[in-house]
Amino acid sequence: MAEEFVTLKDVGMDFTLGDWEQLGLEQGDMFWDTALDSCQDLFLLNPPRPNLTSHPDGDEDLEPLAGGSPEATGP
Repeated sequence: MAEEFVTLKDVGMDFTLGDWEQLGLEQGDMFWDTALDSCQDLFLLNPPRPNLTSHPDGDEDLEPLAGGSPEATGP
């Protein structure tokens, strides 16, 4: 199965003030519940993070490897 990336544009919900005014209380609550569920799902997916390397001179600052790393790992 090929992996496909999902962007914020794919899942984002953008309402104007006029849109919000047309929503009933239950619809507004449903929007926020759905948005919260989506955020929790993204958190649970635990996307990989780039490997970090320390400076050889002992400096404590960490920086991502140049060009990203194919060996990106989770926490």
